[in-house]
Amino acid sequence: MSTRVEPAFLGTLSKFGAFDISACFNCGNCTAVCPLSTGNDSFPRKVIRYGQIGARDRMLAGKEMWLCYYCGECSDTCPRQAEPGEFMAAARRYAIASCDPTGIARLLYSSKMFAAIFMTALSAFFTLLLLSGAGPMVPASPELFQFLSLNLVHDTGLIVSSVAALAMIVGILRLVRNIMRHDQRAEVQDEAKPRWLARIGRAAVTTVTEIAAQKRLGDCEEEPRLPWYVGRRFVHLCIMWGFIGLAVATGIDYLLVFVAGKAPGQAHPLWYPPRLLGTVAGIFMTYGVAVAIVQRLRRPEKYFTHTLHSDWLFLWLLLLTGITGFVVEIGVYLPQGPAWMYLVFMIHVILGMEVVVLLPFTKFAHAVYRPIGLFASNLLATRTRE
Repeated sequence: MSTRVEPAFLGTLSKFGAFDISACFNCGNCTAVCPLSTGNDSFPRKVIRYGQIGARDRMLAGKEMWLCYYCGECSDTCPRQAEPGEFMAAARRYAIASCDPTGIARLLYSSKMFAAIFMTALSAFFTLLLLSGAGPMVPASPELFQFLSLNLVHDTGLIVSSVAALAMIVGILRLVRNIMRHDQRAEVQDEAKPRWLARIGRAAVTTVTEIAAQKRLGDCEEEPRLPWYVGRRFVHLCIMWGFIGLAVATGIDYLLVFVAGKAPGQAHPLWYPPRLLGTVAGIFMTYGVAVAIVQRLRRPEKYFTHTLHSDWLFLWLLLLTGITGFVVEIGVYLPQGPAWMYLVFMIHVILGMEVVVLLPFTKFAHAVYRPIGLFASNLLATRTRE
């Protein structure tokens, strides 16, 4: 199979991370010390080599970049300080940008100015849109949710979610197309259909189990340097399951309000199932994001050394969304909330919409792309074992 080589590719890739992979002389130390690398998954060495020679398509077609959780062992022990761990992170960012059909992800990763202008314009747009249907901010009003037009919030949320979902679907199709270019695909395409379906099922179960518990991330922490409650695996699980819980609670609330006809924003007891789920999930997500931000500021491990502005942007958006959400929840139970509570409510809605908009274009997209890479790896592994 021929491989197209792009001599300027490494320079392009360097915009997505801080590494000096040109210093790498392919000694193989990174693969030897990696706790997740196996004989079938020779990363990061293979991915690094693709980057060095400019084999862009080969790098994007591989699954190896999605298997790495950046424990930092390879960067800590690299004899040339080439930062192979950061190279793998940059490769994932580049892959996300390559899957994005709009080009927004590439600009968010590579340009601080674009990120600032984009977020400012996005905030201004949502602010003006929501204010166009807003009512008066009356401190004596017992109903916080009368301030904004919930129909407008609902319709805008549906449009925003649909656009983000469409961009994500296109990105997934592009990623699948890239992975299908893998040179091992010819080994499996002639198998009998029943055996092939059985392997798909086993690979799917293994992938779901891994994503739910983040076991491989735990394997990266064989000798934890931080207490478990601030360790990467626990923090990652808090953010992931907290976000999923909030999404489910929001979906239930949508069904109750716009399908079942329940009055919005009622001060239900805290143990009311949707509210309890949202509260618990919000606590976990906010805690996880707060710890992630503190760790990136303190840099206790190699993983936290390099954080792009796009990563900061998404983390702060999640944190502010969580905090304002709790303020709004408190406001729901107050008989006469202060006028500034209405402003917080609008900010919370705007932040929530911005989080959804950024899902296909930031690091959070790997929450969708990584499972696909793991599934491809598990699928090939089932064939190897048999």
